[in-house]
Amino acid sequence: MAQYYDNAVKYVMLGHSQEFAEFMVGHSNIKVLEKLETEQPTLKTHQNDSTLKVQLPDETVIFHTEVQADDSRKPMHYRLAGYNGFLINLHEMPVYCNVLYLHPNAGRDDNGHYAYKGMGYEYTLHYKVLRLIEIDGQSILEKQAPGLLPFTPLMEAPEGMDANRWLEKCIDATASASIDQHTRDILLTALGIFGGLVYEPQLIKQFLPEGIMQESPFFQHVIQEATTKAKKEAYKEGMKQGMEQGMEQGIEQGMEQGMEQGMEQGMEQGEKKGTIQSIIALLERQFQPDAVQVLEPTLEGIDDLQRLRELLLAASQVNSLETFMQFLTNGNATESGNGFQ
Repeated sequence: MAQYYDNAVKYVMLGHSQEFAEFMVGHSNIKVLEKLETEQPTLKTHQNDSTLKVQLPDETVIFHTEVQADDSRKPMHYRLAGYNGFLINLHEMPVYCNVLYLHPNAGRDDNGHYAYKGMGYEYTLHYKVLRLIEIDGQSILEKQAPGLLPFTPLMEAPEGMDANRWLEKCIDATASASIDQHTRDILLTALGIFGGLVYEPQLIKQFLPEGIMQESPFFQHVIQEATTKAKKEAYKEGMKQGMEQGMEQGIEQGMEQGMEQGMEQGMEQGEKKGTIQSIIALLERQFQPDAVQVLEPTLEGIDDLQRLRELLLAASQVNSLETFMQFLTNGNATESGNGFQ
């Protein structure tokens, strides 16, 4: 789920880096000079959300922003200290770090400060903390900065306006923005993804143009990830089962034959398992997770791998869980008659 938000965040922040940098700094007297590679070569490779080289009025700096959907499991000041040190070493210039919290309850305890001293040593890090719920959403709508519009449903609504009306207003503002249709569709999809943190999925789909979520590059990325995951699971399961079956056969010729047979069977079982997990994950991103979980036993009872692949594709195209259930039951849903986009 977190990776899903990450993809949308990176697209919006890097695709609209100038206006996003101005938003984070708080004024427009800056210029983005370069979008920098965000991968850090640690033991577990980390992709930063946004790292830019920025020209401020009196200096050139690295401007690094992390976006958090919820509170960080590791204290954010430790993470920022690591990013800060890495980027200073890499670029040999000042690094300004920022954290943007999406969910209204996230970041309440982050004071943007980390310091320690003792035995003649001292370290201090100050970073900027922005919580969307503390931003006046109406003022952002009035700016009509496209790159900020997807975040507006999570900002403070005008006084007296209920949440559903505010969501609808944010969607209307994004749909009428002065940008090309392709960019508008992607920003609307990102808005739907971010809005999913606080709004019911069905409400978001009701307000968004029909089929826009399923057609977005974010959903295509999910399908690619699902296929890759299934293949990795298949290989791992195939190797394990092949070794076990080969060992049971005992003699050298039998071991080789047993490993080959076991790997084939295991890879198929592994791909089935990975595909089912991907179907569940994809549906949970669009519909109520509790309702989706009810389908898992039915999916696990399907032995036909090709059938599961078809269901994975269907999960990315249906506009309601009921339509997917119909396809799951009888397999004869059509694009024109059963809610496919």
